[in-house]
Amino acid sequence: MNAPANQQAVAEGEASASRELFPLDFAVADYDRTRPLLDGRVKPQGIALNATARWIGDFCERPVYEMYDVAEFSLSWYVAARCRGEPVIALPVFPLRMPVFAYVLCRSDAPYEHPGDLAGKRIGAPGYRYTVNLWLRGLLKEHYGLSPEQVSWVTAEKEGAGYVVPPGIDVTVKTGARPEELLLRGEVDAIFVPMLPQAFVNGDPRLRRLFRDARAETRQLHRRTGIVPITHTVVMKQSLYDREPWLAPSLVKAFMEAQRVCDDFYAKDPKHLGFTDSVFFLEEQRAAYGERSWTHGLNPANRNIMETFLRYAHEQGYIPRLMTLDELFAPNTLAL
Repeated sequence: MNAPANQQAVAEGEASASRELFPLDFAVADYDRTRPLLDGRVKPQGIALNATARWIGDFCERPVYEMYDVAEFSLSWYVAARCRGEPVIALPVFPLRMPVFAYVLCRSDAPYEHPGDLAGKRIGAPGYRYTVNLWLRGLLKEHYGLSPEQVSWVTAEKEGAGYVVPPGIDVTVKTGARPEELLLRGEVDAIFVPMLPQAFVNGDPRLRRLFRDARAETRQLHRRTGIVPITHTVVMKQSLYDREPWLAPSLVKAFMEAQRVCDDFYAKDPKHLGFTDSVFFLEEQRAAYGERSWTHGLNPANRNIMETFLRYAHEQGYIPRLMTLDELFAPNTLAL
């Protein structure tokens, strides 16, 4: 075969292979642990990803399963939607976990030293329903004795995602009010936020965390309970799963491989991180959380976290009954 003919045969073979891949519209935030999927280093078997990187908050503001075949999604919104019977199902993939104690702020001159000191006080938040708030309310009630009913809530927006604030919870909506502004004006005593205010990031001396050492508190919680709060999962259209169930395990395995690529990159040499003390940071992380702390699938650690989350969601009115993990995730991924 001459060169042009050979090249044509190769091109036809590549085109045929491409046609055999299942096209999938896919959206996720550009995390280090998802970048191998976004840039094509990791490819799910049998799937041609049309990948879109979006801002993290986009996955908390609308039902993304109506926009994409597969997408990252707010865990609290998903659990409620699934319980209502909406046409969406999740994969046991957890692209976002948050040390939620880092996102509780008060004024620097406040006398508060413990969450219990907030009883009878006012807490500001963008919205009551946010997943970070669900975790904080559950953890503070179970481990620090502060119940949601013991405080007044001031939010910047009406609740969405079909969520209704339970009876007995005092919520005042001040549309458009930024929680940090309310805090600095003295209209609230503390704030729960999904993102740190820029003023705090910039070192505004008027703001501090409620926990004087939120990192130590987070690690202590993990030692006691095994919990680092999961706040996002990955969902797909129910109709797509029903037609092509093989997509689910292929995607889960791809996320697992992307996480392995990320972990191995950092483990190979701490200098890969752009932080002066990255070598110490990675050593501390391994000591506190283990070699592979950020995992996908329903291993015992993730089951514990998710079952705790479902209990909190039921207690706080996100779901009318206590759901099981088998109800939440694609059946053919439960053993992965």
